[in-house]
Amino acid sequence: MGFKYPLYKICIVGDFRVGKTTLLNQYLEKRFTPNVTSTIGSNFYVKRIKIPNVKNLITLQIWDLAGQEHFKWVRHEFYKGAKGIVYVFDLTNRKSFENLTNWKAEIEKAIQRFSSVLVGNKLDLINSENRVIEKEESDKLKEFLMACGYFETSAKLGTCIDDFFLKLVSHIYKSLEK
Repeated sequence: MGFKYPLYKICIVGDFRVGKTTLLNQYLEKRFTPNVTSTIGSNFYVKRIKIPNVKNLITLQIWDLAGQEHFKWVRHEFYKGAKGIVYVFDLTNRKSFENLTNWKAEIEKAIQRFSSVLVGNKLDLINSENRVIEKEESDKLKEFLMACGYFETSAKLGTCIDDFFLKLVSHIYKSLEK
């Protein structure tokens, strides 16, 4: 008899140039790739992970969706079947933060039941003088998105990337395996 791994489809979304592909490169390959070319349409990756207190490995099918507005018409199909959403914004770009409400509306037209996390990327570029998104604002957006967590990450340094994926996958597992 075969051994079955749970499979979770996860979509990583956010505006153009927030660092979605770079986050994935760091998560999957533990390396920073500067000057990544823009995603055209989508890319997908597969990774098996272990979460605490779960015997079997879980297979992740991670979809990196292009953030440019002109790809909006094609993204709808990629959301179908997703169990998790990673909302990403650039900590140095207020517009990318504000646009996540539009991303939520777009996703909810395709799927209703999913887990999510909110990720503020490019932490390595932040200091006390140039911070444009305060943590309190992020916490409010996390609540609006109904995300199970908020993480500030650096794709360059690898900060908190494993943490947000583990939190998301654990939340999906708990919601599906009851």
